[in-house]
Amino acid sequence: MSEHQIDPPSNSQLPDLVGFAPEPVTTRYDAPAVRIQKTIFEKAVELDASDIHIEPRSAATCVRYRVNGLMKEGLEIPRWMHENLVARIKILAKLNISERRVPQDGHISSDRPDGPDIRVSVLPSRCGEKVVLRLLRHNRAIRSIPELGLPANAEDALRALIHRPQGIVLVVGPTGSGKTSTLYAMVHEISREPLNIVTIEDPVEYEFERITQVQVHEKAGLTFAKALRAILRQDPDVILVGEIRDGETAKIAFQASMTGHLVLTTLHTTDSVSAVSRLVELGVPRDLIASGMAAVIAQRLIRVNCPACSEPDFPRPIYLKRLGIAEDQPGRLVRSAGCPGCDFTGIRGRRGVYEVLEVNKDIRSALLDGSESEIRHALKTNGVRTLTEQAMEHVLAGTISVGEAYRTCYFGGASDD
Repeated sequence: MSEHQIDPPSNSQLPDLVGFAPEPVTTRYDAPAVRIQKTIFEKAVELDASDIHIEPRSAATCVRYRVNGLMKEGLEIPRWMHENLVARIKILAKLNISERRVPQDGHISSDRPDGPDIRVSVLPSRCGEKVVLRLLRHNRAIRSIPELGLPANAEDALRALIHRPQGIVLVVGPTGSGKTSTLYAMVHEISREPLNIVTIEDPVEYEFERITQVQVHEKAGLTFAKALRAILRQDPDVILVGEIRDGETAKIAFQASMTGHLVLTTLHTTDSVSAVSRLVELGVPRDLIASGMAAVIAQRLIRVNCPACSEPDFPRPIYLKRLGIAEDQPGRLVRSAGCPGCDFTGIRGRRGVYEVLEVNKDIRSALLDGSESEIRHALKTNGVRTLTEQAMEHVLAGTISVGEAYRTCYFGGASDD
């Protein structure tokens, strides 16, 4: 038996761990499931995890947590307990416990003001239903723009952008790259001004005073596109669209940016230039992109080396070649081996890197008529520092390892034109 494996707990008094009160016990199997569920949630809060993964496997069910972007092993639960645990979570999320053939999405609300709300996703798999829970901490302080850690010139550009009367500002990057934090920092900056600010989100992750926040409800027919159309009739000054997911939402957002509205939104792409290609794929005309786009902010969260356990790094030459780093860098390339201070992860937090493409006359011309390589050339001409270039600087400063730079900020040569 694994050292992490646990036996079924006794049917004893159940603690209220993170504000999720147990349902009434109806069978002898419910009490162990409740206790395990609450132990899992409590551990997530203790680790400051962003996600919980409950993964059924052939021999046992494994619980893993995402902490600082890394998956961390947790409990190992006996296989016979899996269905009871999933049923318990489904009850809390108000999902159909008898339906096991199709994915389901739900939400668990904490009964404590300081407790996290949880977004629940259930996915059928070969060994059973996998459950992923995203922890949404409403009480966590919203970062200000200075706290994002942008370079001084990029911060000044961002402040100027969000005080424009119209245009669309896109924040792009993969899942978990901090896009929502950047959007909220921008809204926080302008929320003190006498403006009508409305957001469309799925889900609403942080609560603002003096701002109207709309929760998407696709089952009821309230989609991003439908909510955006309604908001345009509400005399808004600033509109935050949580994510552009389809061509209809993209077109409406760009049309709004042309009619006296500042639109802040996100898009899943690798970097600022590829955002243009993605918008074209979604059916947004190039002339509308060129005229409506104010800026694209591409970002990543990079894992910072733990200084207590740093050691010389000898990465694979192919990584150095692709990142454009000379191989003769004695003593400059470091990695962290792991120590008790960093819980043997080699990581002491994360920091953001940002590529800010502010649309000017030259870039607008490239957006209208140029290929992707011509747009990249226009970026270089205008002094835009790419994500890859910034990652290289952090590598040579000893802030991150070569492997981390390659993992987060290398795009198969896209930035090497």
